[in-house]
Amino acid sequence: MDWVVALVLAAALAYGIRALLLLYGSWRERQRSRHLPPLEAEVPSVSVIIPARNEEHTIADCVASVAACPYPRLEILVVNDRSSDNTAAVLGQLQQRYPIVRVLTRESEPGNPNLQGKAGALHLGALHASGELLLFTDADCVVPPSWISELARCFADPAVGLVASFTLIRPQGLFARLQSAEWLLLHTAASAGVGLGHALGCFGNNLAVRARAYWSTGGYEHIPFSVTEDLALQQAVQRAGWRLRYHCAPESLVWTLPAPTLRDYLQQRRRWARGGLQLGWRGVAFVLPTLLLWGAIVSALASGHFLEALLLGLLRVGADLLLGLPSLLRLRQYGLLGILPLTILLLALLELLLPVLVLSPQIRWKGQALR
Repeated sequence: MDWVVALVLAAALAYGIRALLLLYGSWRERQRSRHLPPLEAEVPSVSVIIPARNEEHTIADCVASVAACPYPRLEILVVNDRSSDNTAAVLGQLQQRYPIVRVLTRESEPGNPNLQGKAGALHLGALHASGELLLFTDADCVVPPSWISELARCFADPAVGLVASFTLIRPQGLFARLQSAEWLLLHTAASAGVGLGHALGCFGNNLAVRARAYWSTGGYEHIPFSVTEDLALQQAVQRAGWRLRYHCAPESLVWTLPAPTLRDYLQQRRRWARGGLQLGWRGVAFVLPTLLLWGAIVSALASGHFLEALLLGLLRVGADLLLGLPSLLRLRQYGLLGILPLTILLLALLELLLPVLVLSPQIRWKGQALR
C-alpha cells in the first residue's frame, strides 16, 4: 500500500467518523423537537428584542410578523442602533400601530469593548426587558405566527437556558436558494453539536434565552466580544451550567433576506469564519477531517489515483446529503431538494478560501468595522 492510498483511507475514516457523529447528534436534537410538551395554561412572559441599524425598508414587516403572533404575554423591544436613515420615523409609526412595541434608541457605543456592534444593541434591549424569556430576531426577518409559542415550549424543562432554531433564506432566485440550502446544512451541523453536548454555533436571528440564564452569564456586558455574538452567548450560557437545545420544526422557522452580492456573501462568511476561532479544540476537531479530505483528494489527483479521488468526493457529497435531508424534510422545504447537491459542491470549494477568510484583517457589520 503506497502512502497516497493510506492517506485516502485515513481521510475517509476521519470524515466518515465525523459524519456519523453529526448524523447522530442532529437526529438526537430532532427527536427532542418532536417530543415537546404543550404550553401550560400560565405561559411564560416573553420579550422579543429586535436590533435595527438602518433598516427602514425591512423593520415594518418584521415587527408586523412578530405582533401577529397570538401570544398573551408579549412585549416587543426594537433597538434603534445609531441608524442614519429613516428607521426612527418608521419605528415611531410602528409604536402608534402596535401598543406592545417599545422603541429604545442607542445613540453611541459605550466604552465597554464587549458591547460593540449588535451585542450592545441586544444588551440594551435585555436591560429594559420584563419577559421571563428573551427572544432575538433581526430586522430583516419575518417569523411565523407560531414562532413565540413554539420556542416557549422548549423551555418546559427548567434546566434549559438557551434554544436556537432554524432560519432560511427567502427564495428570490438561484443565489438566494443556494444560500438557503447552505444555511440548512449549517443549522443542522450546529444542532448536531448541541445534540452531542457542545456549543458549535447558532444563528442570532432565531434565538431564545431564559432571562435568568442570560443574566447568570453577566449578559453581553461581561461576555468577551466576538464578531459572532450568538455563538459567544451560546457558549456562555452552557458554561454557566444551563442546558442547550436546537429546535427543528416548521412552526419556529424564520425567514430572512439573502446576501445580495457575492462580496456581501463573502464578508458574511468571513465574519462567521473569524468567530469560529473561539471554538478552540472543538473547531479543530470539526475542521481537521475536512482538511485531511482535501489533502487526500489533491494528493490522489496529483499521483494519478483518480478513482480514489472520485470516491472521496462522493463520500463528501453523500455524507452532507444524509446530514441535510432529514432537516429539509422535517421543515418541509422540498423546493431545496434539487439545489442541495450543488450547494454541497459550492461549500466544498468555499472551504479552500477558509484560511483567507479567517486571516482577513477587518470584519464589517452593518457598515461598522469591528475589532
